[in-house]
Amino acid sequence: MNSNFNKFQNLLMKYFTARIDIKNTGNVQNNIFIISLDDLSAKINYPSWFENNDGKGMVIESSSGVLDFELKCVNDGILKIWLRGIDYRDKNDNRFPIYIIYTNFSINDTEILKENKVVSHDDFYLFEQKVEDSEIIKIHIEWVHFNENSEFQNSILSLQEKLKNIEKHVDNIPQLCGSSVGTTTLDGKIIYRNWKGYTYPKCTLMDDFDGFCEDIWFTHYLKHKFPDADYKINFFGPFGRHYNLKEEMEGKKVFYSGEDLNMRFLEMKNEFDRYALDYVDLAMGYDFVENQKYLRFPNWFRWEFDVDVTAEDIERTVDEWNSLNYAKKEDVLNVSSHDMWNVRSIIADNIEEFTDIKYAGKWRNNTRDLWDKYDDDKREYSKQFKFNLCAENLFDDAYVTEKIFECIRCDCIPLYAGGGNYLEPEVLNPKVILRWYEDDDSANEDTVELFKNLLTDEKSYKEFKEQPPLLESSKKYIINKFAQFEKHFERLIYG
Repeated sequence: MNSNFNKFQNLLMKYFTARIDIKNTGNVQNNIFIISLDDLSAKINYPSWFENNDGKGMVIESSSGVLDFELKCVNDGILKIWLRGIDYRDKNDNRFPIYIIYTNFSINDTEILKENKVVSHDDFYLFEQKVEDSEIIKIHIEWVHFNENSEFQNSILSLQEKLKNIEKHVDNIPQLCGSSVGTTTLDGKIIYRNWKGYTYPKCTLMDDFDGFCEDIWFTHYLKHKFPDADYKINFFGPFGRHYNLKEEMEGKKVFYSGEDLNMRFLEMKNEFDRYALDYVDLAMGYDFVENQKYLRFPNWFRWEFDVDVTAEDIERTVDEWNSLNYAKKEDVLNVSSHDMWNVRSIIADNIEEFTDIKYAGKWRNNTRDLWDKYDDDKREYSKQFKFNLCAENLFDDAYVTEKIFECIRCDCIPLYAGGGNYLEPEVLNPKVILRWYEDDDSANEDTVELFKNLLTDEKSYKEFKEQPPLLESSKKYIINKFAQFEKHFERLIYG
């Protein structure tokens, strides 16, 4: 038993992500909304397969081990909650069982579980309860990962049976941590760990994991800049469990996050001081950190520019974006999947009395044009709108993502919340951005008045649009940033 367990122990110990599926069933109008959630790093989705004539459901994935949240029900119905493990497939598309032990589950302070429940994606625990329209449901869940010391009945027999299921897949399983992807590519030169998202925007994401890694922007960059170099680089992101950051391993370690590490991903903040600089050879993010191993490199750089971009390309791009002039047919667009922190709702509610907003994402959706007429091409769809309500999830200083740059490249006036006291001052022209502030009601009232004027006065709108959205200084700033980026990787590969 011990020899078999040791063979898979490291694999098993890495899987700590719980998945909770929730749906208020009844009719097509039935829904649920999260009104409070303690784990800000939790991933929340409203997948299309969970939306039908029986209502709309959500999927929550978390690696925190404890989850407290409150739901608000829309319409009378039957609330269904599935406790399960994540859906993970090997390279042959066989589902690989990730086992989670749920140790505590309570609804409105009433304990539901009488004993620990060992579950996987397919072998789940289902809870059902009648609910009423507008009812608030308080939920508490605790779990641990499946391991040799897990306490449940017939533990040895259960472990042996589960290891049999794992063993038939093990040859096809890439390295994985939590619900993130980790695998090797480029003849073992690159390993992605604790990673998901950040794919290369110009590529189509493939179904296999090698394809995933091939689509990541950093893969393309290293292929282009260092095609013949001998190196091994381990890339880490903020997702999943992070204990492997401390492990000794072959090659250099690079930590990158396009996410807010001050307000979210508390494990990274508490255990690794945000950017894990004590454990990695290079760290990058949106933040300002005084360390020779750190580079401020927000994800809008890799989102908006190709890996082989040159200084001439950057100068030409800035000039092109400053001269865009698309024909406008619609007023205001928003494409969002959620509004967990209630930022977008506040802005939208303040301007909806003056105009209709097209909500083309999952949040407040009222049109299918983005999917049906534009084949989910967000940029092409956005070009017909005068304004784009683009708000970051959080107001942290310097936390500026691709959202505002997507507005600019589509010739939209950004109605923007985010960036705090640092809104890329070397790059963005503040005179052409309608700012929404976290704690400045007076400034926000001015923003609403300016929006109303631009919306109703064509002359004011045209004069406003004549101002360039990008500053002339942005050319030098972006060129220098890519030069610094290249020098850091030269240091890792040749130093």
